Amino acid sequence: MQMPVASGMSSETILFEADWEEAGELVSRGMVARIPPSGEGLFPDYNIGREGRVMTAIARHTKAAVPKVLATDLEGSALGAPFLLLERVYGSVPSDDPPFVTGGWVVDLAPEQRNRMYDNALRAISDIQTVEPARAGLEDLRREQAGDTALAQDFAHWKQFYAWAANDRTSPTIDAAVKILSESIPSGPHEEVVSWGDARLGNMMFDSGQRVTGVFDWELATLGPRELDLGFFLFFDRMYASGLGLPRLEGFPERGAAIGRFEELIETTVKHIDWYEAFGALRGAILLLRVGNLMIDLGLIPADAEMPLNNPAAQTLAALLELPPPAGTSGWITGNR
Repeated sequence: MQMPVASGMSSETILFEADWEEAGELVSRGMVARIPPSGEGLFPDYNIGREGRVMTAIARHTKAAVPKVLATDLEGSALGAPFLLLERVYGSVPSDDPPFVTGGWVVDLAPEQRNRMYDNALRAISDIQTVEPARAGLEDLRREQAGDTALAQDFAHWKQFYAWAANDRTSPTIDAAVKILSESIPSGPHEEVVSWGDARLGNMMFDSGQRVTGVFDWELATLGPRELDLGFFLFFDRMYASGLGLPRLEGFPERGAAIGRFEELIETTVKHIDWYEAFGALRGAILLLRVGNLMIDLGLIPADAEMPLNNPAAQTLAALLELPPPAGTSGWITGNR
């Protein structure tokens, strides 16, 4: 049994091998159990039934490499806690802790291999967007908050999430960004596709040929414009370079080329991508604010640590919107969990 720790902080992941007899023969199969946190977590609540339903629909209706959902236990009768049982997929995941751009298997790739990896990641995002929400039974993925469009509802959702995550310690950077972006939300109507919600290299698994073998973490799935996932992906790309004070890895395409390639894959032109990338940075800064406050609550960092307010996501958000950089010393999760 294994419990990966290099990526992700939303749910507990347990990797194991299961053996049983079937028609008189021994069968062995790799499996994964996804278990929501028993105490406070990254999100205010966890709906693994919804997550499993989204994964099943995407796997059934698209080419995206979403792990097969084998079972869902909403009552916790088997393990004492609710869980998703998934078929295990194999490969390597770019690390968040430490960031994969600082060393490891991605850095060791040749530039042309990294280019292929990046292109396959964009293809995976575009594959997800080929599903027809109504046909797949996912037309109810819109946020519950009020709004004239799915995008407006998603923005309202993140404002509410921020109010919860801040825990009375608000961020001047996030406050300013919310004001700026709320006044310039792209107007509708928008084509609504399924948005993965967490589109980044650290949530994908790659084989030795840089093909995507797994697409993970579906808690944030919703409906919205195609640009939602691309903007979040571009933000993470930027954060894992300039946000960490590092050059981009050779082989990763420049921003314009990445956008152009995505447009080729989805066969349409993206619009207002600067806004969507800034919105991705806002979401990232809110999530790291929550991560930092949770780490304080768990005693992993000091109570006066500046990491919740000053981190690579907040730094990137400030740079994108030409805001003053966050005060204090920038912090990251490495070495603190």
